[in-house]
Amino acid sequence: MHRRQRQILWRYGIAVSTVAIALLVKLLLNFWFHRQQDTPFLLFFAAIIVSSRYGGIGAGILAVVLSGVLNSYFFLAPTYSFFSNNPWTNLQLVIFLLEGLFIVYLVTSLNTARRHTKAIALKLQVSEDESRRHQELLQLITDSLPVCISYTDTQQRYRFANKTYKVWFGLSQEEIYGKHLAEVLGEAAYLVIKDKVERVLAGEMFEYEAEVPYQGAGTRYIRGILVPDVTQKGEVRGYCALIIDISDRKRAEAEIKQLNENLEQRVQERTQQLEEVNRELEAFTYSVSHDLRAPLRAMQGLAQALQEDYGSHLDEIGQEYTSRIVIAASRMDTLIQDLLAYSRLGRSEIWLQRLSLDAIVTDVLNQLHSELQATQAQVTIEQPLPIVKAHRNILTQVLINLVTNAIKFVAADVQPKVLIWAEEVEEGKRSQCGGLFPRHKAPGVGREGEWESGGEKNSSFPPSPHPPIPPSKFIRLWVEDNGIGIAQQHQERIFKTFERLHGIESYPGTGIGLAIVKRGVERMGGRVGVESQLGQGSRFWIDLLPADKC
Repeated sequence: MHRRQRQILWRYGIAVSTVAIALLVKLLLNFWFHRQQDTPFLLFFAAIIVSSRYGGIGAGILAVVLSGVLNSYFFLAPTYSFFSNNPWTNLQLVIFLLEGLFIVYLVTSLNTARRHTKAIALKLQVSEDESRRHQELLQLITDSLPVCISYTDTQQRYRFANKTYKVWFGLSQEEIYGKHLAEVLGEAAYLVIKDKVERVLAGEMFEYEAEVPYQGAGTRYIRGILVPDVTQKGEVRGYCALIIDISDRKRAEAEIKQLNENLEQRVQERTQQLEEVNRELEAFTYSVSHDLRAPLRAMQGLAQALQEDYGSHLDEIGQEYTSRIVIAASRMDTLIQDLLAYSRLGRSEIWLQRLSLDAIVTDVLNQLHSELQATQAQVTIEQPLPIVKAHRNILTQVLINLVTNAIKFVAADVQPKVLIWAEEVEEGKRSQCGGLFPRHKAPGVGREGEWESGGEKNSSFPPSPHPPIPPSKFIRLWVEDNGIGIAQQHQERIFKTFERLHGIESYPGTGIGLAIVKRGVERMGGRVGVESQLGQGSRFWIDLLPADKC
């Protein structure tokens, strides 16, 4: 508040002081020159100007009023009087007052304009500083990017270029700014991009890849992105160019293409080699199946004839040797047949088709009818079994091998029991299809817990209920038995060729049966496995592709 009062006193004090000084000077001049009424208002105009300039409009008006009063009293006739009856004198005073007020208006207007001009100049300076900072920031950002960035006007002359652009061409900003594209890039490079520049100056954003022979920068394979600068009225003012050097990528692509071509050629060569090996293997298989088995069958036939025709002429040792020859020849023939079957599984082409597991299992049991009767085996099938995608012959061979093992590898005093059932599974998980399959039981057990062929109880198998789970990718077919079981450490070995866990005298075989199962199932896109414990039977499973989704 005190500060405002001091400002008011200062402004109006200027008016009073300047008018007083003007009055004093005028009186002194009149005294010295003895001229009382010539130019009575001249010095007071100066007082009014000074008061308006430094004191504002209020001080200027006060100076006008004080100047009019003092002029009327000291210098206008009659002197020393505030009133005059002379119209001319009164007119002079009125004109002075109007002129004074006009001067006050002009001076204060000039002050206001000066302040506005100063404020505008300050804003312009701030704007220039901001613009300079933005330009420096833009230059810093663009200079830090490893790509060429430039701005070109409609005359195809550079208005901006970042550091990478300058490094590419080895030019300074001054050598690039304002120059035509052809001057900086070279005529050869300009001819490559000329049509693209014309398209972007027509208002079209354009992207391209091209090999460009730059002047001073060498030939480079680039990816260019050209973006037009379009005003709100739709006029194109220029365009911004973003140029990326993709020469390394193109060289890498060319090398990869060459490597692929070489790899393809090598694959073709390896394929030809494999075809030759397959042909040789087929020839060998033919030789084994004909040339080797023919003398083997002759040897077996002659040994049998020797037993039948001359058995009475041989002593006990001779008869034993002859019997061993027949048995060994038979084993050798079986081994050759298994090897041929295993070999054919790896070479032959297969076609998957929709097959009913019910029909396949029934066919398998019919083929094994004599073996099942000989061992008095009981086989239970939980029906219905689903439809799968498989190869008929391979699937039949797989099931024959599994069922044969199930009735073969049992203790001497145990009647073979086999249960065949199926379920739907995910990757390594059991599943169900809304209760499509019945609850699974121990092998050979009926719905009431008895053997389906009789009333004998069986405690060799724990019940294996499978709670319902959603449908998924595979049909899992189980073949469970009440055999001797397999130790955990041997459950992977048994699927390899010639892997036997028991002597041939105890359980005859070639050691290839489960290898045929594994190869055959895998050829059909499935998997195979076993769950077993010693003395508690085995549960072999094979995963087959489903024919339908539930």
